[in-house]
Amino acid sequence: MVKIVTINNVKGGVAKTTTATNLAAGLVRRGKRVLLIDSDPQANASSNLYPGQTADKTIKDLFQGTPISEVISPSVEPGLDIIPSCLAFSTVELELATQLARETFLKRALKPIQDNYDIILIDTQPSVGVISINALCAADEVIIPIHEAYALDAMSQMINIILQIKQALNPELVIGGILLTMYDSRTTLAKEVRGRLLNKFGNIVFETTIPRNIRLAECPTHKKSIFEYAPESAGATAYQAFTEEAMKRWEMI
Repeated sequence: MVKIVTINNVKGGVAKTTTATNLAAGLVRRGKRVLLIDSDPQANASSNLYPGQTADKTIKDLFQGTPISEVISPSVEPGLDIIPSCLAFSTVELELATQLARETFLKRALKPIQDNYDIILIDTQPSVGVISINALCAADEVIIPIHEAYALDAMSQMINIILQIKQALNPELVIGGILLTMYDSRTTLAKEVRGRLLNKFGNIVFETTIPRNIRLAECPTHKKSIFEYAPESAGATAYQAFTEEAMKRWEMI
């Protein structure tokens, strides 16, 4: 049965897209059938993993009625499919404003193809709008990447949003995990924030942390995942460990 996971945080700059793209690539390399949905109009995941410069069909077309099978494309990562985004997708929220059940459009759109995959990952924009709500309504769980500078404030906001979604739209939604990114264990702040998160959320916090690593920042320019671009790097080692930890939580290994 497919698991649908959104990578979400109301704060920007916390490595949502880096996490979505490299988790997707890591899962494919472990033999899983994966679809990555780029729901961010900035289209950074698409820039990283979509093979061309401009997609013929994007998530904007999906939200305007194109069948989902027509907007799925192969990515540059063998075995990984992607629904790319585009800057024009930012106008869709206005187009959805008058539609009934607009918050669950993506959930309904996924039905025809979701059994073709083991995992569907949804990369999101750092905001609380109709598109982000669609991602949360479609998902079984949310993984929250956290950077120490915004961690506690962001978690407070995310919990409030998730509770509202659970109560009104998706009662099955759970927090699948909190992932500390750009983590530097040498600093007192990083250790303090991790300790406070562990005290409050326990084993919801992933054991794996993602370090600051220049190779991770370079990947999109080269249209490669970290595993393809710099397989011996600290970033690749961390995302491999994170992939395995996530799979254990999902009872896939």
